[in-house]
Amino acid sequence: MARIREQPEQALLLCAAILFSGATVFFGFFYFSLYWPYRTLFNEEGRYFDENTLIVYHEQNGLLIIPALACLALALLFGVSWWIRRRAAYRLVRRSQR
Repeated sequence: MARIREQPEQALLLCAAILFSGATVFFGFFYFSLYWPYRTLFNEEGRYFDENTLIVYHEQNGLLIIPALACLALALLFGVSWWIRRRAAYRLVRRSQR
């Protein structure tokens, strides 16, 4: 098996993909914990008061899906870019061994 030497750009792309994947999980967790369970319970002012926990949830929490989707798109972009560059480097190594 050919050994592929990681370029700094490839390592940076992989780190960015991992960081944005973590941010996607972070924002997705907040979206699904602060908005999703209460999405049908908001009043006409866009608020829901939970009497058990004494917390007011706002309908604006639904906007947390925007950074979650943006981070997901960036994670996919950086991940696919890393995979394409790694695949090209692997093919280059295999051609040089023939």
